[in-house]
Amino acid sequence: MIYSAGKESSRNRKAVPVYFRRLAGLLIVLVLLTGNSPLAAAAGDWDSALEEFHDLYEDYTGLQVTLKAEISRNQTLRKQNTSDLSAINSQLQSINQTLLNRLKSEAEAMQKKHAPLLEQYTTLGKQASAARKANNQKSAASLNLKRNKLKASATAARAEIKVKTTALAEARKSTAAKIKPTKDALVPVSALRKQITAENKKVSELLAIRSEADKRYKAAVKAGDAVAAAAGMKLSYAKMSEIRVMVQQMYSWEQKISAALRTAESKIPK
Repeated sequence: MIYSAGKESSRNRKAVPVYFRRLAGLLIVLVLLTGNSPLAAAAGDWDSALEEFHDLYEDYTGLQVTLKAEISRNQTLRKQNTSDLSAINSQLQSINQTLLNRLKSEAEAMQKKHAPLLEQYTTLGKQASAARKANNQKSAASLNLKRNKLKASATAARAEIKVKTTALAEARKSTAAKIKPTKDALVPVSALRKQITAENKKVSELLAIRSEADKRYKAAVKAGDAVAAAAGMKLSYAKMSEIRVMVQQMYSWEQKISAALRTAESKIPK
């Protein structure tokens, strides 16, 4: 009995490997048929990525063209707005400029003309005050005599200077009131420009990300890596979509600036 059991045990040991070999073969066939092998999965991923790449390609290239055109459109309008704003400011600066320059020159000339007299008058007053503090009454009296002799002339000189400076101040005030409606129309421009500057900074950051994604996508195409190419293209496309929204917003702001400039132009004094 022991011998017989030994023979049977030996036969079982020989049968076990055969059984498992057959089972393993069957599993391999099943895996291949169901497409779940690593190689089949990789091939499936590659084919799926290629299809995704193919489906997105036209939208991707189309968005590139559209975005480039819209950015160019923004730049053209911004350039025009900058030129128009400069022209408006130039016109405002020219209003009453001849009068203001003349009055300014007259006021400066009058101040220069009377400067020595007024300086002497002021100096004598300081010297007389110092002499009194030093109990030098004789010197204080002498200085006061000299100062008082110039008093009428100094008073007249100050009056002449005041006439000129007042005329200049009034002309400036009148000019400011005349151009105020135009200046008020330009108020929104500054705030809009700040918004555009801030948005442009965001666009620059997204462009950097998009550029890197573009490089990865193109490198993957050269390497025949459909999965990486599709991923790079999708990321680049997503960033272009975000950028386009910002570009459109900036164009809207530039249009508002343009409208403000048209209003300002209509209010420029004739």
